[in-house]
Amino acid sequence: MATGRKQIHLEMRGGKSNRQRVWEAIRSAAESFTSYKVSRQAKVDQATVRTYLHGLIKGGYVTVLSGGRFEEQTFALANDVGAEAPAVTRDGQPSKAGAGTEAMWRTLRILGELDAEELAKQASIAAPTTRTTAQRYLQWLVHAGYVQIVSKGAPGKPARYRLIPQRYSGPRPPMIQRVGQVFDPNLGKVVYRQPEPEVEE
Repeated sequence: MATGRKQIHLEMRGGKSNRQRVWEAIRSAAESFTSYKVSRQAKVDQATVRTYLHGLIKGGYVTVLSGGRFEEQTFALANDVGAEAPAVTRDGQPSKAGAGTEAMWRTLRILGELDAEELAKQASIAAPTTRTTAQRYLQWLVHAGYVQIVSKGAPGKPARYRLIPQRYSGPRPPMIQRVGQVFDPNLGKVVYRQPEPEVEE
């Protein structure tokens, strides 16, 4: 039986992650809700809801109104920070997962033409990003049709890239998945799959 975190495209429906749908359900019933009701409204399994609630409680976003540890608890929203679901760990600490990718995507939109070194440097203001990571992200975005190569690299002269304005799909960065594909959470779909290697007969 497979275990572990689901691939992100399996967690997304209509461009929203499980956490985003849970957060929206919490906000809609801010004064009083249970994990069961949130699970039903968000269409997310209860174990996932409870895990996220645990982080939100630790982080001060949600408070327990009634119920003990092994009872059905009633919660209330204590700190509404807006429409975007808080990115927190199970211990309530700010999660840095995906921060580098988000910073690179934002930098591409703002700066226009750049090379991998410039992208890494600017993205590192928000989250540490290496040149290698930036180069890999750019290459995947080229394959997926989001970025064009302005000038090819040469000895002592790095390749330069530019985000194609018409391909900017929204604020959430396209994600490179380990299975060899690019998933765009703004569109809620896989936009590029790495071709299968040809098998010689």
